[in-house]
Amino acid sequence: MRWLVALALAGAVWAETGSWACAPCHREIFEKQRRSGMARSSGRVGDGFEKFDAGVFRGPGARYRVTPTYEVDFGKGTFRMEYFVGSGAVGRSYAGFVDGFLFQSPASYYSARGAWGLSPGYATKPFVDVARPVERACLQCHATGARAAAGTQNAFGDPPFAEGGVGCERCHGAGESHVARTGPIINPAKLPAARRDSVCLQCHLTGAARVARAGKGPETFRVGELLSDHLMVFVGGRGGERAATDHAEQLARSRCAQASGEKLWCGTCHDAHAGSTRQAACLDCHKPHANGGADCAGCHMPKGRSREGEHVVYTDHTIARKPGSVAALKELRPFAWMAPTEREWALAEPAKNLGVLEKLAARADADAAVLVQLAQLYDGRGKGGVLYERALGLQPDHATAMANLGIYRMQEGRSREALALWTKAFAKNPGLLAVGLNLAMGQVQAGDKLGAAATLRRVLRFHPDSAQARDLLGKLL
Repeated sequence: MRWLVALALAGAVWAETGSWACAPCHREIFEKQRRSGMARSSGRVGDGFEKFDAGVFRGPGARYRVTPTYEVDFGKGTFRMEYFVGSGAVGRSYAGFVDGFLFQSPASYYSARGAWGLSPGYATKPFVDVARPVERACLQCHATGARAAAGTQNAFGDPPFAEGGVGCERCHGAGESHVARTGPIINPAKLPAARRDSVCLQCHLTGAARVARAGKGPETFRVGELLSDHLMVFVGGRGGERAATDHAEQLARSRCAQASGEKLWCGTCHDAHAGSTRQAACLDCHKPHANGGADCAGCHMPKGRSREGEHVVYTDHTIARKPGSVAALKELRPFAWMAPTEREWALAEPAKNLGVLEKLAARADADAAVLVQLAQLYDGRGKGGVLYERALGLQPDHATAMANLGIYRMQEGRSREALALWTKAFAKNPGLLAVGLNLAMGQVQAGDKLGAAATLRRVLRFHPDSAQARDLLGKLL
């Protein structure tokens, strides 16, 4: 039998006041923000936004039917949608719980067409996919206070967030002391430029690679801090592909931003409370075109297709005199003012930095991310086992380390240890196909056919088109 390989995970906490506490003193702003796209970027389904008369569509491997009760029927099973993600300006994606784990729906709603279709990224797969986890990073930007369980990739409380949409405290910081009148609240516009921009960058700077600082990550960032103290973002190196959240990367490279001396930022043009754009912002610095109108953005910031899928568009924030004239960055580089250490560089481009990773791993303070990345580079030579073991000593719930160390243990004839590792990894993330198949095959070898059958049935809940799981289950029955 061939032992397969697996993937990764994360988790953290939130405990603030909630946007409704702001309403008594800031009613006008509160009501305006509630109507904005940011405030409506997630929530529980059933608000009457969607239409269901165009709920049947075809995709690779299946015919999908979405019902008014938010069930997606794909013939080989169903998926229950419980929460939406997205303001609805372009459309909405959806999430639902399976065994306490949150997964993305294969069906999304597209507002312009008033119809349902495959979610972004699903059309390229020749099979039904209901195993895409909704990770904490997704709710980190689309909701307020993601309620993620520690040590898991996509296990959440129900509801999975403290507050649907982007609430006041996402941009103004924790409000408990301010509500109690014992402390101030943060106004991002009054922060030093890099700290001001960090508030927006936490969600509007995807980059080509995002590397968490040791022991930190996007979930540890708090308003008023530098995002780079928690997360290093590298840009470029994508051959011209653009994403709907590359706004900050593009704006930083624009001549307008570079000439402004840090005065030009997201808030110059965008009213975060209203979700609106100030059309006349360009006229603060530029005289109107002889043949142009007030809509400068219409010509100099055109919309284009995003790499996320055919229904997703981005607005070009390079603000080029001739749209499309700003060349893409071919080499990876840190964003603007961010200063990565050799650790972050090595994790961003591991294949180019094997020697650096080896040096970092040899240190007594090496962290799990470094050890696992080096172990994966060593897997081809069969030398990663010790590194995975060290990583688990530092981070016992690291799914990649558990899954891949299990492969080494099975190859060494230590099948009981392998099965224990895979059982734990599969319990932490049942959507991992490779882990489930490895566990089932190991259970068959150990003579536990009932256990293997149960594992394979669970695999098929998330991967209904897995021929390997279906064939192995058929041999057991």
